[in-house]
Amino acid sequence: MVTGSLEYDAFSTWLASIDSPILTSISQAIDILIYPLLFIFLLYLAFVKKERKKAFIMGVTYLILIFLIFSLKFVFSEARPCTAPWKIQCPADSALPSGHAAAMAVLVIAYLTTSMFPPALLFYIIVSLSRIYLGIHVFKDVLAGTAIAFVVFLVVEKLFAPKFGRWFVEDKFKPGKTGVRSKK
Repeated sequence: MVTGSLEYDAFSTWLASIDSPILTSISQAIDILIYPLLFIFLLYLAFVKKERKKAFIMGVTYLILIFLIFSLKFVFSEARPCTAPWKIQCPADSALPSGHAAAMAVLVIAYLTTSMFPPALLFYIIVSLSRIYLGIHVFKDVLAGTAIAFVVFLVVEKLFAPKFGRWFVEDKFKPGKTGVRSKK
């Protein structure tokens, strides 16, 4: 049984109260398509871009996050706000933490030191805000998912550092060549 307080932060309440058919359609598409798109992105990264190390670390992080997020939802049993039932049917599982925000946070940290960081951050913000806009998460759910993703990602990268090296830490820009990764 899902339990929890029914008092939400003012920002989450305000964002969920907005009613825009265009934003609702985009947010619903994000809700449905984000995980298949991430899977396709990992395949693209591994087989087209030939960045198999990065795809592997991200893939392992996603697998651990899937188990961890669902486990934590069960442990916390935090009620979903479902403050905008006209936008989306309220999911049956608990709210805390947000799996969508966690998934996007992995992209942010994976591209932290590259030219892909700004688009990754923008996509993270859009996806995270869409969760609140749909009324199925509040700000703390998004923050919790993000924090968990960062910790899991860093642990996975540290565990595989002896085999792959510190891939993401060393992924710096070459001077004068924006967006080009140095090959160390």
